[in-house]
Amino acid sequence: MSAKSDIFHAYDIRGVYPSELNIEDAYRIGWALAKYLKTDLKQSLPLEVVVGLDMRGSSPFLAREVIRALNEQGIDVAEIGKVSTPAFYYAVAFRDFAAGLMITASHMTKEYNGIKICRERAFPIAKGSGIEKLQEYFDSSEEPKKVLPRGKMRSLENITAEYVNQELSYLDPAKIKKLKIAADPANCMGATYLEELFKRIDCEPVKINWELNGNMPVHEANPIKLETLRQLQEIIKNEKADFGIATDGDGDRIAFLDENGDVIPAFAVHGLVAQNLLKRYPGARIGYDLRSSRSLKEMIIEAGGEPVETVVGHSFVKALMKEKDILFSGELSGHYYFRENFNIESPVFVAAQLLLLRSLEDRPFSEIWRPHIKYFHSGEINFDVPDKQAAIKKLASKYASGQISKIDGLKIDYQDWWFNVRPSANDPVLRLNLEANTEEMMKNKVEEISAVIKS
Repeated sequence: MSAKSDIFHAYDIRGVYPSELNIEDAYRIGWALAKYLKTDLKQSLPLEVVVGLDMRGSSPFLAREVIRALNEQGIDVAEIGKVSTPAFYYAVAFRDFAAGLMITASHMTKEYNGIKICRERAFPIAKGSGIEKLQEYFDSSEEPKKVLPRGKMRSLENITAEYVNQELSYLDPAKIKKLKIAADPANCMGATYLEELFKRIDCEPVKINWELNGNMPVHEANPIKLETLRQLQEIIKNEKADFGIATDGDGDRIAFLDENGDVIPAFAVHGLVAQNLLKRYPGARIGYDLRSSRSLKEMIIEAGGEPVETVVGHSFVKALMKEKDILFSGELSGHYYFRENFNIESPVFVAAQLLLLRSLEDRPFSEIWRPHIKYFHSGEINFDVPDKQAAIKKLASKYASGQISKIDGLKIDYQDWWFNVRPSANDPVLRLNLEANTEEMMKNKVEEISAVIKS
């Protein structure tokens, strides 16, 4: 196989531009998708595929070649311009297209670019759902042959506005009271939908790093890293804002901060939105990231929902949501998925739900989320381990007395603590998450587990 196979990952295609991913690769990826649609999904022409792109300087060049490849395979293209990934998914799902390609490297630094691919209803083409076949075509020696008639291209406008309108259609935005909201999209695509959101609610926005800039000149666009939130935290305090929002490079991940500038844990965001949704959808199934605090499962049960543990990774979560008819799910990384949106990432919907909750409660957000912090969580700790499976096997043997789950790596539950270790899908590391009833026990158990992993 070609060394270019290294650009194919579990959830997307990406690499440093142009040394690892270039315009020739983009053309071949477009051709591979066309072949996959016609050969494996048995789709007949005419077909139409959506292409969107982020603010990176290389994105227009990659998009151009993807579009050319699709057109030369007789496939029509609807080009939607610079959009967030959630707005791109909206276009594919709600506009009923055969598939879509989003040119983005998400939260990766400016040197990178990539492509996220989905099929009809925005169902991801990822590990276990088709990306292996795309890679096989990409790496083959087959030369693309042009098809006549050539596919056409058209441009669609106002997709972001449509997307935000859809997200807000599940609640009454007029009930959101005027709040001062500080928002930092890190000069990336989240600015596009936050701008539309702020037009539709009564608020006083404080816009930070708003202009789209592929160089991300101020800081990295990765709100899971605390250092990327420092500027936003200071502005929340200085401006006496009620609420803070940060988004990643392509806008599919979102983080929230309270009036003190404290980051609201993703599990608490998840639980609060789930509790609100369960008033409208009583008894619904709510998915939860297996790394989440036990508090989240308790919040779901208290609100009358049925908790369903999920693995890590958007393509796997979306597949499980479809299989088990899960209403709402999320991950600790800041992805949130809603069934009524074809299980796509729904950051605007989640933001609006939190703003509505804050309005109805009419008290500082810190007083709303902090009561749900009952346990002590380690956060995610990474280990460089030569043999990840051997380390997992040792842990399974040592802690065999606990309740064992192997849906994603190894999770072992005890009455007063639990841990999960899982190999990263994208990096050569083993990831540990651990939670205990006391801080002392959490620290002791982290030390204990770490010693086993390193032994």
